[in-house]
Parts: sequence; structure tokens; C-alpha cells
Amino acid sequence: MEARGELMKKKLNVEPLRGFRDIFFEEAEVLDFVMKKSEQLAWKWGFKKCFLPTVERFELFAMKSGVEIEKTMYVFRDKAGRSVALRPEATASVVRAYLRLLRAQPKPIKIFTIVNVFRYDEPQYARYREFYQADFEVFGSSDPYEDAELLTMLHEFYEELGLKHEIVLGSVRALRTILQEEGIGEKEQDLILHLIDKGKIDEALEHVEKKAKNPSRAVSVIKELVNIEGTEEVLEKGVEIMKESGYPYGFEDLLEVVKYLPDEVRSVIKIKLAFARGLAYYTGLIYEVKVPGFPVSVAGGGRYDTLTEIYGWERTPATGFAIGIDRTALALTKMRGWKPDRITVAIIPIDDEARKEALAIARELASFDVDVLLLTEKKSIKKMLSYASEKNVKVAIILGRKELIEGKATLKNLDTRQQLRCPRRALLDCLADILKA
Repeated sequence: MEARGELMKKKLNVEPLRGFRDIFFEEAEVLDFVMKKSEQLAWKWGFKKCFLPTVERFELFAMKSGVEIEKTMYVFRDKAGRSVALRPEATASVVRAYLRLLRAQPKPIKIFTIVNVFRYDEPQYARYREFYQADFEVFGSSDPYEDAELLTMLHEFYEELGLKHEIVLGSVRALRTILQEEGIGEKEQDLILHLIDKGKIDEALEHVEKKAKNPSRAVSVIKELVNIEGTEEVLEKGVEIMKESGYPYGFEDLLEVVKYLPDEVRSVIKIKLAFARGLAYYTGLIYEVKVPGFPVSVAGGGRYDTLTEIYGWERTPATGFAIGIDRTALALTKMRGWKPDRITVAIIPIDDEARKEALAIARELASFDVDVLLLTEKKSIKKMLSYASEKNVKVAIILGRKELIEGKATLKNLDTRQQLRCPRRALLDCLADILKA
């Protein structure tokens, strides 16, 4: 009866919460691959790594993260009664850490981190409630050359991944200048930019019409800018529109950045004159990376020169970008059919006497950065080879009593089915040969 009662107990629900994932095998490998590539990018360009807390004070994000993030934050009271949040993005956390620890450091300061972030969004393709970002931030420089450097880094990153891409480039300063000149407050500006970012242009213009001192001028100019995008030549049109309408901004920041860009980066740039992004702290240059055929952006960034001031500290110019690890990994898988470029070798000892030697070979191969799968289950060779194939193993090294006596090993290419007997001392050379077979 007791055993039956145990069986009748309710099973624990092992499904993750909606929008969260258990990540294994190939999906985990491609995520790890993109993370490692991001870290390599950081080291190559002089960024120093940091680790940040997952939970922050709610006010850190509520002050200037934007309408969308405010609505989707995971916010709760901790046991001390404080209002805290799971970080919805990394930049605000890096800024907080900079203000606490790095203000006295020589400028510019280049910081890099990989974090998981949380947003209570409606889950859909390439949009999760927990996801990963590689975040790059530069503090203490207002030089547009820094922005050109970041754009060049992003281009290099996606080129190395073999992903065709374009970088949509604009400046939120254009729209903010219009709205500010029309007497529209910052909070209302944030809402209007949020609507434009979401493609709700008519709704955004309704707000402009209600709030602007000269609504017909403001609406007319925004409508005109919204419809202009293309190569850098469209900047001339933007300068002309702003000048003729009397607004004191002529896309100077964009013109400065573009002039520094190498030709190969310019070739993937698309200028969008009325560009807006979801984060409200941007003050000028903004951009997103798009992969043709992939439905969402895979990276984005911009300049945020006033965020430290908003937090009550001295003004520190800053700029940065974040790579969406999950989205980039998904784009790699869907657009390129990504497969791990590492080779896995299975070692199969077929009797007890061969086990010690199998372990010695495993250590040797691992020291040469070869991925090893040591199969020690006492099953038939056929079953173990079948299992190895299912695990994407390329080569199996088979050790039996005969191989031990002769000081050899049998290598089998599981793709071509070819095999060879190899002297133990020449194992690495034989491994290279059988992979070519």
C-alpha cells in the first residue's frame, strides 16, 4: 500500500515558466559559440570584462529606460521591502557600476559584459522572457570616432560569423530636436518615440498635433523624415528639410560618424532619418543590425550622453551597443545551417583491460583540445558506434585486447565508414588522416 501511495503522488510540473527555456545540446553549443565570439571581439578591441548583479533597484531602470521596458520589467519587493527588478537590459547596470567604481579612471573606459536579462514580453519567435546579451560600453568620450569604431566592430563581428547584414543608422536627436522646439516635454517625447519605433506613426503624430506649438510644421517635417531612408546621400536631403523648416539640427552627428567609417562598413549602412529605438536614454546616434530574411534585429546601440546626469551625477558622454546572443545564434542556425566546427572523438574500450589505456588516450587528446566522448558501457560495438553517430562523433577509437598487445588502436571514420589500424605513438597523425578519408 505504501508503494502504491508513492506512485499516486502528484508529479511535479517540470515545464519551465512561459517564455523561459531549458537549453541543451546544439542550441546550447551555438549560444556558447556566439558568446565566445563576442568575448574575442571585446579583447581584440581593448574592452575589459565585468560581472554585474542580476537584481537591481527598480529606480535604476524606471528613471529612463523607456515606455516598453517600464511595462515589461520583472519588479518585486525583496525581504527588506525594497522595490527591485530583474535587469531588463545591461547598459543601466554598467552605468551604475561606472558611477560607483570607475569615475576616477583615465578616459575613455571600455567595458564589456555578458548577461542574462529579463522582460515580461509576450513570447514569440526570437523573443523570450529570459535572454542573453553581450554588452559593450565606452565612457568619457564624445568623439564621433568612438561611434565609428563601435560600428566597425559590429560589422567585423557579423562578417566573421558569415552572416549577411545591414546596419540601420539614424539619430534620435532629429526627432527630439523637433519635439523639444515645439515645447513637448521629455516624458511625452519618450512616448512619441516609442510609438514611432513600433511603427505606429499615425498615433505618434496625433500626440504631436495635440502638444506641439506649431503642429502643422512639426507633423509635416516628421512625416517627411519618416519616408526617407537609403544610403548616406539621403543625409543631404535631411539637412535641407531641417534647415528649411527652421529646426536647429542638421544631422551633424551622423555626418561626422559616417565620414570616419571604412568603405566596407559604409557598404552595409542604411540611413533612416526618422529612426527611433525602444530605449529612452539615447541622445543622438542610434543603430540596429538586421540580417536579411530574419524577422528581428540581432544587435543595436547608440549614444547616451546624459544618463549619468539623469542619475544625479556629473555628465559623462557615453556610447555602446549590445549583441543579442539568442537572436544571433538563431540567425546563424536558420540562415546558415550552423554546425559546431569542433571534432568529437569517441574512445571505446571493448574489455576491462583496455579501460586504463582508453583513459590515458582521452587525457592525451583533451590536452590537444580535441573533444572526447569516452564510452565505457558494456554494450556491443555496433550499439556503441550507433550511439556515437547520434552524438555527431566523427571518429571512433576502438581498443581491445589485440590492440593492447600490438600497441595499436583501430580508428573508424563514422561518416565514410573507413578505418585504419594505427600505432599508439602515431595516434594524432592517424586521427588527422582518418578525418580526411
